[in-house]
Amino acid sequence: MRILVVEDNLDIQANIADYLEKDFTLDFAYSGDQGLELALANEYDVIVLDLMLPGKNGLEVCKAYRKAAGLQAPIIMLTARDTIDDKEAGFAVGADDYLVKPFSLRELRMRVEALARRPKARQCLRLSYAGLVLDKEKSVVTANGKTAVLLDKECTILALLIEGAPDIVSSVNISYTLWGEDPPESGALRTHIYNLRKVLADMGYHHFLKTFRGKGYALQDRGFHDE
Repeated sequence: MRILVVEDNLDIQANIADYLEKDFTLDFAYSGDQGLELALANEYDVIVLDLMLPGKNGLEVCKAYRKAAGLQAPIIMLTARDTIDDKEAGFAVGADDYLVKPFSLRELRMRVEALARRPKARQCLRLSYAGLVLDKEKSVVTANGKTAVLLDKECTILALLIEGAPDIVSSVNISYTLWGEDPPESGALRTHIYNLRKVLADMGYHHFLKTFRGKGYALQDRGFHDE
């Protein structure tokens, strides 16, 4: 089993190495940028990723890896922050598990072994729902014989909505996926939603992208109603 550990605390790195390297092959990275480079250049069974890192933080690394990697390794996020909002942010960008510092090395090993048993998935670059077909690689959506090219962020939003449809995708999840922990002014997400709604309407999907005030957004047909 090959594991990538992205952690800037040398003491934690040493403890993980002492406990795991007799049984597993370990690669270490000290910064988010170095971790992302290694993750994309190699195939790992599990990635152990700290949240707070020099350069790109863990959320940014996770999001970039999920977007770019062909073969997707499961990711355990390490953090001293254990609020529900923090965990939601991690899961929103593609983390598979969460371990709060200080943690037991025995528990880390159990979680690593459990995640490694999951089959690694290849990134799905083509998504569809209710006749809409989204090519994430080209940022192109097609429906009813029409094709539209989306801005990157609007492509990301539509991908999240298709993957979650017909359930509501929270505004918090969308915001973290787009901007991590540094979102722009509050109206930015609404602007992207407006633009995406206009694209869908031009393709014949009027009133398909619904707003649920205080909750988020969803792709739903006429059998559903805004709250």
